[in-house]
Amino acid sequence: METRRLQYFVEICKAGSLTRAAARLGMSQASLSQQLAILEVELKARLFNRTRTGVRPTAAGEAMLREAQIILRQVEQARTAVRAQSDILSGNVAIGFTAGTAGLFGVPLLTLARQRFPQVRLLILEGMTGELTERVIAGQLDLAALLRDETRAGVTSTPMYKEDLHLISPSSFELPAAMRLAEIGTLHLLLPSPRQTLRTLYDAAFRQAAKTPNIVAEIDSVALMHAAVVAGVGATINPLSSWREELQAGVVRASRIVDFPLALNFWLTRSPPPYSPAANAIFDTLQEIIVDNKPVE
Repeated sequence: METRRLQYFVEICKAGSLTRAAARLGMSQASLSQQLAILEVELKARLFNRTRTGVRPTAAGEAMLREAQIILRQVEQARTAVRAQSDILSGNVAIGFTAGTAGLFGVPLLTLARQRFPQVRLLILEGMTGELTERVIAGQLDLAALLRDETRAGVTSTPMYKEDLHLISPSSFELPAAMRLAEIGTLHLLLPSPRQTLRTLYDAAFRQAAKTPNIVAEIDSVALMHAAVVAGVGATINPLSSWREELQAGVVRASRIVDFPLALNFWLTRSPPPYSPAANAIFDTLQEIIVDNKPVE
């Protein structure tokens, strides 16, 4: 049983509502509900009854609240004692994010790292998987969120999450919410070059659909890809998390691919050891953040 789930449980009890608790914790209600469900499975007990105004602890929940508060207090006392005897972590930790993962995890990581490790400086690079992979293997990045498993001599990859891919098009195209791959292939497409993981996935799907896509440009720059789509040059295929701001602003649209569903597996990858204490601490912190902020499948 993880202490963070106990913290979530206590916060729900205090707030009396999943919505209010999620807002206080800085996470989505869907993620908080998922963590509560895991805790109830672990305890083999229902912890809350739903009411018209929120939630109320069951008898089991009341008992759990008393024990959880004691456990969390003891954990904090232990942390305080250890910190008092430990050297303060310091140093630089270099991290690479793809466009979507930077938007999801970058700010939460910066916030938590500043709170927990004020003497650790984060060096953050946003790029495409090919470039980030090369930097991880060369030891220029301590960690990177990648689109493929790069486990090899010294390099280790841990699964993060899986996300569906959508057609992302300028709003001016006025495309429907669901499209077939053959229809997508007729559009002016902006895709990454063949050396990128995403392109390999796209090419395989179009071959399976017996369709040659109308690729008007190959772009390996995240910033230029976004600017070109927003400007109406063409459409691309990406996870929604990479386009959250543009989708919210209404400058692009997302369409589901109905006949050949595409999805990406994201991996948290570490450079070859040895690892510094600061790098280990940031790795552990990032794993916590991924659980709380990853897109709900």
